[in-house]
Amino acid sequence: MVEWRNCVDNELVEEVMTIIRSVLASRGAVDANVGIDSGMGNPPSWDSLAFVEIFTTVCERLGLDVSDDDAIHFMTVREIVDFAAGNAA
Repeated sequence: MVEWRNCVDNELVEEVMTIIRSVLASRGAVDANVGIDSGMGNPPSWDSLAFVEIFTTVCERLGLDVSDDDAIHFMTVREIVDFAAGNAA
């Protein structure tokens, strides 16, 4: 079985995690531990308000044209990376 992380661009994974860490840090969670399986509620600072900012920031920085209906794909780092990889401009 091929490991998931080997199937996606590691640079994309790191970029998404960096964006999320940056958003959480701007909201006061400077030491938020963000990994590939992080998502809403893990870390605790990833709440519904942070979710909106993460969604917006990821879309802007990665140049994704995403409808609000696609927000369901932004619940975990893994889902964001998968969505971004499949919808790259």
